[in-house]
Amino acid sequence: MIFDMALHNIIRTISKSGLCSRKQALLLVQEGKVRVGGKVILDPGLKVDHPGKITVNGKPLGQKAKRYIILNKPAGYVTTRVDELKRPTVYEFLKDVNDWVFPVGRLDLDSEGLLIFTNDTRFGDVLTDPKYGIERTYEVLVEGSLRSEDVRHILKGVDIGCGEIAKPVHLKVLAAKEGCALIEITLSEGKNREIRRLFECLGKPVKQLKRIKYGPFKLGAIKPGKWVEIKDAPSKLR
Repeated sequence: MIFDMALHNIIRTISKSGLCSRKQALLLVQEGKVRVGGKVILDPGLKVDHPGKITVNGKPLGQKAKRYIILNKPAGYVTTRVDELKRPTVYEFLKDVNDWVFPVGRLDLDSEGLLIFTNDTRFGDVLTDPKYGIERTYEVLVEGSLRSEDVRHILKGVDIGCGEIAKPVHLKVLAAKEGCALIEITLSEGKNREIRRLFECLGKPVKQLKRIKYGPFKLGAIKPGKWVEIKDAPSKLR
């Protein structure tokens, strides 16, 4: 990764190195654990011209090896490191990951499937920024049936409230069972609870939601609660 130090303050520089989050970097500065050229820095807005001048806890700031992890998130876990309501979090499955990693996007408490973690902030930005149109594919079980006219209506776009329109790029009915429809749906951006809100508007509540693909990454045969490491992310995403 190339640092444009003319634009990055010290907090962003530390975060971009893959050492920790911006919030954690701010705390390190406030605690006097960051030095530039040997001088303790307490100004989080300070701009530096080279990361080699920075030390954190007495150690030179080096660029951490990039890590890319795919977790099969089970339902019942929140996508956060610490939950104020004391609910179980996805980090319970990553206790043997010694590096700081963050989730790329989120899956809500009741959703499951593919969840990506990384310490590569540029990679995370590309995957989540709507301007890149990175597609996410889900298998969704909804109440009721889904007719061909329903599919056409959804693909034209549905007003889901708050001034937002849900407009999937792909939708296919996979099966009908026990008064429900199993569908495959692909989105090109990640609005908050978009799929659940979409089908609630149509009177077809979601019973189960699982993400099976995100960009070029597939869930495959990873078992719930298990993770695998991707040795390198595609260059176009970094």
